[in-house]
Amino acid sequence: MAAKKSASKLGSRGAASVAVLTMALGLASGGVASAQDDTPMDEEIIVTGFRGSLQAAIDVKRDEVAAVDVIMAEDIADFPDLNLSESIQRVPGVAITRDAGEGRQISVRGLGAQFTRVRINGMETLATTGGTDAVGGTNRGRSFDFNIFASELFNAITVRKSASAEVEEGSLGATVDLRTAMPFDYDGFTLAASGQLHYNDLSETTDPRLAFLVSNRWGNLGALFSVAYSDRGSLEEGASTVRWQNGTGSGAGFGSETTAYTLAQLNAAFRPRLPRYDVYQHEQERIGITAALQWRPSNATEVTFNALYANFDGTRSESFLQAPVFSTNGASGIGGVAVTDALIQGNSLVYGVFNGVDIRSELRYDELSTEFTQFTLNAEHDFSDRLRLRGMIGTAESDHQNPIQTTLLFDANNISGYSYDFRGDNRLPLITYGATNLESPATWTLSQIRLRPQSAVNTYDTASIDLDFDVTDIFTLTGGLNWRSYEFETTELRRSNGTAANQEGVLPGFASGTPIADYSFVMTLSGRGLDLPTGLATSWLVPDINAAASLWDLYNTSVFPMGI
Repeated sequence: MAAKKSASKLGSRGAASVAVLTMALGLASGGVASAQDDTPMDEEIIVTGFRGSLQAAIDVKRDEVAAVDVIMAEDIADFPDLNLSESIQRVPGVAITRDAGEGRQISVRGLGAQFTRVRINGMETLATTGGTDAVGGTNRGRSFDFNIFASELFNAITVRKSASAEVEEGSLGATVDLRTAMPFDYDGFTLAASGQLHYNDLSETTDPRLAFLVSNRWGNLGALFSVAYSDRGSLEEGASTVRWQNGTGSGAGFGSETTAYTLAQLNAAFRPRLPRYDVYQHEQERIGITAALQWRPSNATEVTFNALYANFDGTRSESFLQAPVFSTNGASGIGGVAVTDALIQGNSLVYGVFNGVDIRSELRYDELSTEFTQFTLNAEHDFSDRLRLRGMIGTAESDHQNPIQTTLLFDANNISGYSYDFRGDNRLPLITYGATNLESPATWTLSQIRLRPQSAVNTYDTASIDLDFDVTDIFTLTGGLNWRSYEFETTELRRSNGTAANQEGVLPGFASGTPIADYSFVMTLSGRGLDLPTGLATSWLVPDINAAASLWDLYNTSVFPMGI
């Protein structure tokens, strides 16, 4: 299988591989080389393939004292996954979290993503982007967002699961080392390319994915350039609850009941905080570029310069039809809700019919981008067979911008005959809304206008120098100096009148006076592959943010003032 894969490679190595394979297989079957053969009998013949990458990974693990796992690709585009996190999850003990249908962050041995440190070409760095409202939005923590990078940009991933004196501190879970391709990884001129085209019948989008690498060596000098591009659309549908809670706290219980259960029993049972159905629509465009120069003036000295650029652009809309009243307190919230029928299983209120329920149609729209740049200069020199010097300087910046994060809320209050039912399916409940017409503009009232642009910028500067001295064949001393500077800047603006008062529920007259029909549309659950319960409301009116922005000049700060 390894020989077959090598022969199918494209580029400058493809034809040579076929010729070499033919000769190698002939010798292996007992054939005798002719005296007229042009190939010298003492010439070394190397057949590369997937087995070679596995053997290289095993060699790295064998040479390491600490517990490490390694994934290596024998050529560009040979990590088949959407992004790096999905490649890393192949390592035992690594799990991933997903956003927009693909991996975003990793967890090692049960520790959260914030406990994992990432180095790219030997330099610690941090890349962040924005997530959905359900996963916390903009990443302002220490968690590394791998979905910024295409997996094609890298040819080696090392997960260091145990601490080592020569690896600087900074993680409890693992240190993940990512390595881009280098010119001296290849024997000479190398050209590789790959392309894929996917069609998603749920989102009805065609998604291209392309990668290209060119590398060459001129004696002791080598240069490499690679680029990866992908464009992807996705649609996610389903139900969520945003956790379950009970109502035993002061003022947190139902107002009345006409069931076989007492109020105390109903309020002690756990209920969904926000029983709802969701529709997420994502558009993501990702481009990554690497460049490398290597100089090896002698067998004892090597200097490498690396540059990495990644840009991740996306738009996202999140639509919810929900009943937020179940998460509120007081007479104007859950205290105003009456329970007319119910079923408690275990300690959960899995079914109920209610009067006085407030419902909400919410749509949030985001435009977001992350631009990542990194430059590193590495040098290695062997003073002797026993004494070696390694040095590195580098700088990296992750600039995440979320200039548009806009949410409009439609509310309809005091709905009678509202019900939710988890008895048939604890993941896809049946939710009904009495006699309410969810598609009619007359049902809804605009309640909030949220504008929350934000950003997060992480910058690292690093310099290090290390000496290795082999005292004996089995004992090595390593020491050095490491300097690192880290800066983090983040912003978030909201509507403001110059005070700390929340202005999101304050509606300008021209906005509240605009007919809802002028800035709304009907959202519909396709339900494909979901096996939705019979009787579920699958269409409802949602705000049209683009129409509202055009009608109200929504992003003009003189019309909608912004502040911290």
